[in-house]
Amino acid sequence: MNNNDPQVSIIILNWNGWEDTLECLESLYAIDYENYNVIVVDNGSQDDSLEKIREYCQGNLKTESPFFKYNLHNKPINLIELDKDAVGKTEISARVSTKSPNLYLLKNDKNYGFADGNNIGIDFALNNLPTDYLMLLNNDTAVDTDLIGPLVKTAESDPKIGMVGPKIYSYDRPSEIQTVGFSIKWSRGEIVSIGHTEKDEGQYDKVTNVDCVSGCLMLIKKEVIQKMGKFLDHEYFLYYEDMDSCVRTRKLGYEIYVVPDSRIWHKTSSTSKKAAQTAGYYTSRNVFIFMKKYSQKNQYRSFLVYFFIYKLWYSIGLNTVYYRDLKAFIPILRGTREGLAWKK
Repeated sequence: MNNNDPQVSIIILNWNGWEDTLECLESLYAIDYENYNVIVVDNGSQDDSLEKIREYCQGNLKTESPFFKYNLHNKPINLIELDKDAVGKTEISARVSTKSPNLYLLKNDKNYGFADGNNIGIDFALNNLPTDYLMLLNNDTAVDTDLIGPLVKTAESDPKIGMVGPKIYSYDRPSEIQTVGFSIKWSRGEIVSIGHTEKDEGQYDKVTNVDCVSGCLMLIKKEVIQKMGKFLDHEYFLYYEDMDSCVRTRKLGYEIYVVPDSRIWHKTSSTSKKAAQTAGYYTSRNVFIFMKKYSQKNQYRSFLVYFFIYKLWYSIGLNTVYYRDLKAFIPILRGTREGLAWKK
């Protein structure tokens, strides 16, 4: 790759997860693509995230991973810290280094959720950095050295391609596929992960047109986001906002592809009861928002039957039995009630 390649702005959202974020950053600074910027958006973390990121950039904090060896030779990383309210008001270029990697750290005053947290990073990149593509990347990932090249090559091959994603593996089981994109079953309101838990034996090695790619990593053409306005809908706050963006991308006339030569490994951590209750609330609420926005009337009616006969009770049973939380049904029912009441 060379300096004539498109410019990519990579946005990583951090919230009380500095260990994951540092591992992700270390893998990013080893990729074989030159024209990229890294932006960490800290969503009002209450732990030591900011200080740990500073220590890492100075070369005083090593990070370990089964996917790479720590590289001291590219440290220090030039850290450019900005408060959210200062974005767009600060002269950025005077603080950029041409001799060492740069890291832009945007410090939010609170947790704006996945959607608006990433939107803040997107706005910063569009307003302050040379950007042809925006990449949203989860902080709990490690990336392959050949991450960006195959994605950009596919996206550049056809003006109709608006978004691409990689082949995603399980972090703990590196040869097991987590997803190679998603299909939407509108009659059930289900987002079906393609290849989930399958061992990779080359069965998904072709570039493939899909309904959606995972918000774990999305590479989006600048023009798509400019046509959309806000890329992620803050109405969701958490869950379904990435699928929503994929649907809107397709409605604009663009196509979405998975590029298997680009690979990442994504962690699947154990979930606490509190986190499970949060997930139960937002997933039950947001599926109604998603379906009301985009499904046809007959699809929505079919979804309602499926949800109340099967899905609702399955979700309650899973959370009650698996997490041994007898109160798990409360956030699920509250989310269902609010989702039913939601109006466009």
